[in-house]
Amino acid sequence: MKHKSLLVLLTLLVQVQAVFAQGKAIITGKVINPLSNEIIVATTPNPLIPEEVQNTVQLKGGSFKMEVPVNSAIVAELLHGDEVVPVYLEPGYELNLVFNGDKFLKTIKFEGKGANENNYLAMYTRRFDEVEEYQVMPDNIKLSEKEFTAFLEHRKKDQLKNLDKYTAKNPVSDKFRKFALAEINFGYANDKITYQSLRESVLMTQRLQKPSEEFYTFLGHLDLNSPDNLLSYTFIIFLRNYAKYYTTEAGIKESDKSYFKTAYTIAGQKLQGQAKAVAQAHILKQSIQLGHLKYTGEMLQDFRANNKAPELDAYFTKLYNQNKEFAIGSPAPDFQLKDTNGASVSLSDFKGKIVYLSFWSTTCGLCMVEMPNLQQLTSQLKDKEVVFVNVGLDEDEEKWKKTVTGRKLQGVQAYLKGMDADLVKRYNLKDIPAYFLIDEEGGFISIKPRRPTDREAANDILKYINEAQASVK
Repeated sequence: MKHKSLLVLLTLLVQVQAVFAQGKAIITGKVINPLSNEIIVATTPNPLIPEEVQNTVQLKGGSFKMEVPVNSAIVAELLHGDEVVPVYLEPGYELNLVFNGDKFLKTIKFEGKGANENNYLAMYTRRFDEVEEYQVMPDNIKLSEKEFTAFLEHRKKDQLKNLDKYTAKNPVSDKFRKFALAEINFGYANDKITYQSLRESVLMTQRLQKPSEEFYTFLGHLDLNSPDNLLSYTFIIFLRNYAKYYTTEAGIKESDKSYFKTAYTIAGQKLQGQAKAVAQAHILKQSIQLGHLKYTGEMLQDFRANNKAPELDAYFTKLYNQNKEFAIGSPAPDFQLKDTNGASVSLSDFKGKIVYLSFWSTTCGLCMVEMPNLQQLTSQLKDKEVVFVNVGLDEDEEKWKKTVTGRKLQGVQAYLKGMDADLVKRYNLKDIPAYFLIDEEGGFISIKPRRPTDREAANDILKYINEAQASVK
């Protein structure tokens, strides 16, 4: 009877220990010749919230111990100084690592539970992420369609052979193996789907012949909806580029107001389950930060309806509120200032026209350097539906007025005393010169348009004018 009670007790203790092991991984280690006094492990606990959480521990005599919250298998980044290596973690892992800071990747070695998985990752990084032979940039991207495909096939073959050879001697978990395969397969897929756009960027031309239809047949053979893919950050990057590719194929440019909305819709049509949610979450974040306010609001409403979780709602609501004041389409702060003759000047006076708004000062060296280019731009577009409104921020109003009149500066010239003014804060000005492009309804087109020194500044403005006129017809 006592033996039975003891067995029950031991079983309970094992179960309790297992429960406490859940939810964390322990990493200990020793650093020789440390590059800094800390070790950081960066994780992304929720794949639908594209934001890192950093776990930091201080070195003591070169040694450290860290507990990382882990509720399911994740791939994190271990950072020390400027060095970084991926780390695979599962609940209950107890890893010990040793490395020389001066030779980080060459010397890092893992022991303990999870060592096989992480030694593979370190070896994979050394071989396939560091050796130039396997890199797309700077030379392989210049290869022809056929040659580039051959390069990717050769690299993928080596990667698969390397995985099989390693795991034959060093067993890894089934979940890890699926992650490793996803890294290989979607590394291939991502480099192929971005081939044309990256090649155009490197060769600085958009006149390259598009790859053949055969080049993209690989897209039809990908398993995009397997939940095992979600451990792979390469897969997450691929999802973004996948939506971008089909959006471009639909004739939508990144500069179009509906770009992110179209990408979001395409991701919803072509993907399912968690892959769909993750892709749309990343596109939504980009739209909140860079997209048009109207379309971002529509996407946010749809995402909330289809992904009901308090932490998701809290994250995207906070991000949206932080960015909405200067989002494309949000109303530019109005003002009422005086020109050199004392007449009133308001931003709202120019509704119905595109406004190129600049903030400058006679005491700002860069402002005065760019002024001739701004004047040339003003002259070039003087007969177009655009108004150049320039707000001087001098402390000395008379000096500003003499500069405007003495140099016969074109455009609308208005005065605002100093950088401490409320309008400066409302436009979130940190430095000058600062430029804004505002649409015919008084909403932001861009909070960082091309500067007057950029040769494409005039073409950008003309493009927006043409789009505005086309939308009226």
